[in-house]
Amino acid sequence: MSARVRPLWGAVLALVSAIACVPCFACIACFASPARASAEPPTFRWGAGSKSGGFTKISEALAEGLQQTGDRIRIDIQTTSGSCDNIHLLLRGELDFALVQYDVAAEAFKASASAYDVLEAGEAGEPDDDAKTGGYMCRISAAEAAGAELRTVSALSDGAVHVLVRRPLRLDSFTDLAKHRVYIGKQGSGSFETAKVIVGAAGLTVDELELQDGGSDAAFEALRDEVLRVMLRTTEPGDQSIAKAVGSGVATVNELPEDVLNRLIDGYPYYRVCQIEANTYPGLDYAVPTVCVSTVLLTTRPEGEGAAEQAAARDHAVEALLDAARWVEASPDHRKLGVHQRWQGFAEQEPIPLHPVAAAQQEHERRAGWLRMAAWAVGLGLALLLLRRLLRRRGLLKDPLESNLEGQLSNPLIPFAGFVGIVVAATFLVWSIEHDSNARVRTLNDSFWEMNMFATGNFDTESLKSSTARFIGATATIAGLGLLAWFTAALTNIFSRDQTRLFRRLRNHIVILNFREDMLQLIRMLRSPGPLRSRPIHVVVSDTLPRRVRLLLARVKGLTIHHQNPEVPEDLIGLRIPRAARVIVLRSDEPAVGGPRYHPLRIARAVHQACSKFDHQVTAQGPELGKTGFSVAPPLQHPAIAGDDAGRAPSLPVTLAEATDEDPEEIFDPFRRWLIPVPGRELADSWMATASIDPGFAEIFNGAVSFRDDNSEVYTVPLPEWFHGQPWRVVRRTLYGMEARAGVVPLGLYRSSDAVHAYDTRSMGSSPQGELQKRLLVNPDLELAVEPGDRLVAFAENEADLLKVVRRSRRAAAEVERGRAGTHRV
Repeated sequence: MSARVRPLWGAVLALVSAIACVPCFACIACFASPARASAEPPTFRWGAGSKSGGFTKISEALAEGLQQTGDRIRIDIQTTSGSCDNIHLLLRGELDFALVQYDVAAEAFKASASAYDVLEAGEAGEPDDDAKTGGYMCRISAAEAAGAELRTVSALSDGAVHVLVRRPLRLDSFTDLAKHRVYIGKQGSGSFETAKVIVGAAGLTVDELELQDGGSDAAFEALRDEVLRVMLRTTEPGDQSIAKAVGSGVATVNELPEDVLNRLIDGYPYYRVCQIEANTYPGLDYAVPTVCVSTVLLTTRPEGEGAAEQAAARDHAVEALLDAARWVEASPDHRKLGVHQRWQGFAEQEPIPLHPVAAAQQEHERRAGWLRMAAWAVGLGLALLLLRRLLRRRGLLKDPLESNLEGQLSNPLIPFAGFVGIVVAATFLVWSIEHDSNARVRTLNDSFWEMNMFATGNFDTESLKSSTARFIGATATIAGLGLLAWFTAALTNIFSRDQTRLFRRLRNHIVILNFREDMLQLIRMLRSPGPLRSRPIHVVVSDTLPRRVRLLLARVKGLTIHHQNPEVPEDLIGLRIPRAARVIVLRSDEPAVGGPRYHPLRIARAVHQACSKFDHQVTAQGPELGKTGFSVAPPLQHPAIAGDDAGRAPSLPVTLAEATDEDPEEIFDPFRRWLIPVPGRELADSWMATASIDPGFAEIFNGAVSFRDDNSEVYTVPLPEWFHGQPWRVVRRTLYGMEARAGVVPLGLYRSSDAVHAYDTRSMGSSPQGELQKRLLVNPDLELAVEPGDRLVAFAENEADLLKVVRRSRRAAAEVERGRAGTHRV
């Protein structure tokens, strides 16, 4: 190729390459143009309020929240005159979103619905002047609202109606507003419109009032100068301007009268009954009932050309705004704004439907809430099941006397618990239904009081409004009166039989099996405690016991009568015998008396089986007891009647069985670890014979059986060292010489032991009856010497007096030893 052709050929190739690259650059430009456009988020027109008002502060916080949650959209905040201006601009399509008080928004929705009804009815033609300037709040007309489909995005904050009065004025009736100069807000604001309907609920019109013009700052200045007397303002509780006026003593917050509240809610159900809590403002020490209205974020449904694209963009904006509202609610820097996002429950009635995006999120949160409740219910059910299993394993739910149907019907705790449950459930249900619309149940305390009145039949027919709440109240009345009747019948039945389960004690108690009439003196003996002791007694009687004897037993304090068969172990389980201090088994009456014949040995066997059926896990004590798994209950060297330690496991109680000389000792030998045969009749005959011979013992015996010393009981105390080595005669004479002051009757001595129990493992071959016979010395020989460790057995009014007498007996003992007879008074 020649030198001249090469430059020409290069130019041609360059031209062809440039032409080929044009489409590529065009495609790149086409794709780059949307990318640059998407970098700029869409902007929506936003209606706020005055420059320093609450609407503007919330709007600025939401704008910051949009930036913090992804900057997906932006809002162009426009300052307006407030709710009235915002609703008009929104209805005309000059705003995309607006903050509006819900009462104003609901009135606008009502106006649009009335315009739609007129079109549906087929009425055509130009709207008249009344239709152009309707009577709805903010002068919204049906013609203006026609075609506007309002949607609620969310409720953001609450405003309470504050009735400020210049001290010392108090308003008992709102008809007195016409007598004073009043400020109800700035023309065109939501507060002004709310005040208008409140004045209307009081039976007045705005034209009848002497109104104060200007803004809120000028109104507070006039209030301080006593030019203004009353101010109605809708704002968030805790407003700084109101707090300054109340805290300085210029004004106080007056309550809305109950009749005004009820008429307002009935006529305008866009409010809800609430109260300004105590201590919200300085010096406000009580709650003030009033009404609250919410600030909601409104939008409209796009119409006309491009409505689908606008609706999609509006949905995207609503989602971004809801995320921004959650951010503002959780932000500590914006906590003073009181933003709390809600979709329902912010008014008595909520006629404006939710935006589809907000409705979807509400449904999602509702399902999540139900799932959480189900999880809590399952967890609570499992916990109760495990608790029931644990209680069953410990034997606390295995008492048939307490778990059968008859026992439940006679238990007054069941109707009492049912009454409490009915009242509590009705309280929450009625409060959830009517706390927004009924001034009498605005708090849980009010609802609890009303439900108590319903449950007891002392209700007011006008206290509840809705039919559902009245049905709940009627149900509470029927159920409550029935449960109260059940409770009264159960208590009557309990007290008539002296079977008071609420007050009887089944631990460290005394059980007497097979009681008979001639043993009433035993009951008197056991039921004569000193001031420091009071042990419950449970007596099992037969049906043949005379009625007069039962009446005598019923008069004994702390005694419970049981009509059961003492030879059936299942009948003895309810007595909780393993926890008893002592079990006393008596013989039956003579054959001539009649009635069932029970042998003490068969009863003792039933006691043993009842303890095994009590189903408690205990620790074996010693090699012999390890075979049966039982422990023996009380130590025999305790001076008074003493039961098991409360912290110990159930055990076989020491049982005293009435026996005779005809019963061979061999039949009691298998039970020698816990059963003590007592020849009661023989002992009584022996004591009477001894009393006939020995005048000293006769005095003791007479004092015991006749209860000469009232309120006495057997106690033992250790004898001091000055009695060691002295004969029993000196001890008895010393105490008798001091009897005038203390009422002490000496009975004998008890030889102590180093063993922890009388049947300690070191003396496993011994038996309780053998230990008693060796250690307990009743009315011993007068020359028997007192040894170290011996304890005095004596009747006394209380243990403290006995100890005092013994400690102060040294001087008297010395005088007796020297033969100086006489009475020495302490």
